[in-house]
Amino acid sequence: MVLASWLSSIGGLQPAWASAKAQQTASPASTQPLPGVAEAINKGFDLLARNDAAGAEAAFRQAIDLQPELEMAHRGLGLALRARGQDEAALRELQVATRLDPSDADVHYALAMTAWALGGQSSASQGARGAPVQDYRALAAEEYRKLAALRPQDASVRQTLAEIDLEVGRKEEALAAAQEAVRLAPDNPGAHMALGQVYFAGAEEDKAEAECEKALKLNPKEGQAYLALGQMRFSQRRYAQAAENFQQAIQVSPNLAPAYAGMARIFIQQGRSAEARTMLEKVVALEPQDWQSQYQLALLLNETGDAGGATELLEKVTRLHPDFLPAQEQLVMGLVRRGDLKQASAKADALIAEQPQATEGHRLLALILRKQHDLEGALAEAAMALGSEPDSASMLALQSISLWELQRKKDALAAFRQAAKLEPKVGTPEVFCRLVVCDARDIGVVSDFLRRTRWLIAPPPEP
Repeated sequence: MVLASWLSSIGGLQPAWASAKAQQTASPASTQPLPGVAEAINKGFDLLARNDAAGAEAAFRQAIDLQPELEMAHRGLGLALRARGQDEAALRELQVATRLDPSDADVHYALAMTAWALGGQSSASQGARGAPVQDYRALAAEEYRKLAALRPQDASVRQTLAEIDLEVGRKEEALAAAQEAVRLAPDNPGAHMALGQVYFAGAEEDKAEAECEKALKLNPKEGQAYLALGQMRFSQRRYAQAAENFQQAIQVSPNLAPAYAGMARIFIQQGRSAEARTMLEKVVALEPQDWQSQYQLALLLNETGDAGGATELLEKVTRLHPDFLPAQEQLVMGLVRRGDLKQASAKADALIAEQPQATEGHRLLALILRKQHDLEGALAEAAMALGSEPDSASMLALQSISLWELQRKKDALAAFRQAAKLEPKVGTPEVFCRLVVCDARDIGVVSDFLRRTRWLIAPPPEP
């Protein structure tokens, strides 16, 4: 429930152009539009309302040429640029507008929303263009605090401020804002939800549940409250209750994508892959930008042999978040499974060159080198991967079979025992081969290895 009410909780704010008509403005005389400028500004906001962002941009630029220090012209240009997907340029114009008129609540809101949108993009794509993600989010929080100061009696603003402060790690400020939202609007379920979210982040789970229950008492069809309860109970490993809460959330809010994602997590935890796939497909349909669910769905598709569908989803994820290495790893794994070791090796080398300490590149290269019969090289890469991720069942399984083939049987058995602690079914050919990406040439050696080592992880005989 991250900023769930970012848009829905600000009902007190009109669309940013609704109060901006030049002829209706209450700006001081010194900032009133000059003759001819008012017409350009009104034209710009009219075009924005009709979704003609390009025409609106031209009108606002004309107004700025005639009167460069007019706040509403810069605000309008910022909104037009944002509508055209040019968020960084929009941010600069809105910052100019806030400097020219710090008392305009609408422009603080627009600036906060634009900064938060930039902060939500991947750190990799941000890196080459300007401020880091945390700087954009800090700016969004700062602007929303200014908005809250301008609208001190608006509970919805305090509610969203609490969520933003929580996201940027300002827990004390988030708590104060959420408590103020509840004080201002004790009958608002959303205010109690925001306070519950803050309590949960602070590990005060009893208080968090109490606030969710208050929200449900005020509105029994508050899907977000059921969702929050489900997420809390899932984190507490109370899976049956979590499933019940997620189902309740789906029943009252059929389009609440995170509730389906929650059910998918439970089905995956229970090994019910087909049902998890159905839930994740629903999430992706409802929220096409939910790249985490796309990634999880790709993993399930790979497990069921739908390599084409998995690859399509993984490519979408890497386009949205090129810095998300697990998706890149899975794409290369697809090449390994198809036997294209040359291309897979080149991509693994590129990953290591770009991020030498990342586990994904070393894990891939270990699997590739083993397939190329370079067992010593595979063991060296596996050791690199295990250095940063010691609980990798895949690398421990690879170590065990590679050490066995090198006649280092004592070390092989130790690695196999460790793998079994992480993956109890590692002794089955199906699971072992999934972990080390077997091909036809591995069948004999893997079968022999498992037959000779099965006693290590077999259950003890009954007394």
